[in-house]
Amino acid sequence: MAVAVIFPKLDEAMTSGKIVRWLKNEGDRVAKGEIILELESEKTSFELEAETSGILSQIMFQPGDEVPVGTTIAYILQPGEKAPKAETPVTVKAEAARPAKEPKEVKASPLARNIAREHNIDLSLVTGTGPGGRITKEDVLKFAEEGGAVAAPSEVPARAEGEVVPMSTMREVIARRMIESFKTPHFYLTVEVDAQELQKTRQQLLPVIESKTGIRLTLTDLIIKIVARALEKNPAINCSYADGAVRFFRRIDIGLVTSVEGGLMVPVIREANTKSLAEIAQARAELVQKTRERALSREEMTGSTFTISNMGMYDIDQFSAIIQPPEAAILAVGRIAEKVVARDGEMVIRPVMNLTLSIDHRVLDGALGAQFLQTVKSYMENPLNLML
Repeated sequence: MAVAVIFPKLDEAMTSGKIVRWLKNEGDRVAKGEIILELESEKTSFELEAETSGILSQIMFQPGDEVPVGTTIAYILQPGEKAPKAETPVTVKAEAARPAKEPKEVKASPLARNIAREHNIDLSLVTGTGPGGRITKEDVLKFAEEGGAVAAPSEVPARAEGEVVPMSTMREVIARRMIESFKTPHFYLTVEVDAQELQKTRQQLLPVIESKTGIRLTLTDLIIKIVARALEKNPAINCSYADGAVRFFRRIDIGLVTSVEGGLMVPVIREANTKSLAEIAQARAELVQKTRERALSREEMTGSTFTISNMGMYDIDQFSAIIQPPEAAILAVGRIAEKVVARDGEMVIRPVMNLTLSIDHRVLDGALGAQFLQTVKSYMENPLNLML
């Protein structure tokens, strides 16, 4: 019996996606569970497995085509079987004669990636022998021993004057969602924080957390812990706008804006208020690694109730982030920089950090936002209070 290959729905918000490449050609035999196609949604890449064994037939869409979810894109037939008569074609945004697509990030273990970086090896040239073609440490070492090619330095490719380059699916969706989000009446509040005790606390806890988890504690981990506690103290901030009403959340699931090639993704640390600092550090490290490998599951990148965007590592002093719908607020974190400040009537040099809270003015007002920021500031300047 003919089995249709259906373009899957990878998350609730997904309406379409793109064909990246077929791993099998029309007429090839495929086995049940064998990967036959690579797809791309606005959030992640995905490998589609054959639901049954047979012969891949009647491929209807090619790499670069955008396909609505639920669309039949091919059939798997048994020998001698004919494919059903094609139905009326669905609307597809053609992308003929588009420039070559940037190479997709390959599947590789974290250790394999570290070794590849150390040896400046282009992983796209390495053949993976792990499950599903995943590149292992041994694959990279063997490639290096055989004198494999190294990667070119990471840089923005040279562009011709006036060249037009199509957006990736991720960039298109980011653009659309930012337009939708910016229709929300944003209101911004900024506070300056003395980060001296925050830095000191991190240094004191670094060896403790690392010995327990093998993960280096970051300032972001401390900020997540502090924000989660501040949301407990200010539950009105942990909400969203819902068709003329306000939806309040008891759970505190914090999204962390993470940069990836071609855009941004937001992995979610679930129930951050119930996690220890060690658990937060471990969850953050695992999620960020999976994000950069485009290996997040739908559950790991949806459903946050509040988001943090930290650009301190890029030497950004202060910025205003755009709220991620349907959340009601997002916290933008700048770098820690030494500044001359007044303390007890004297001028001293202190490490200072700026925090900017963007709030949805439909459901929150300045007073609520200010109270939340003051709680965050208090915990950052007196982090030992987290233990109380």
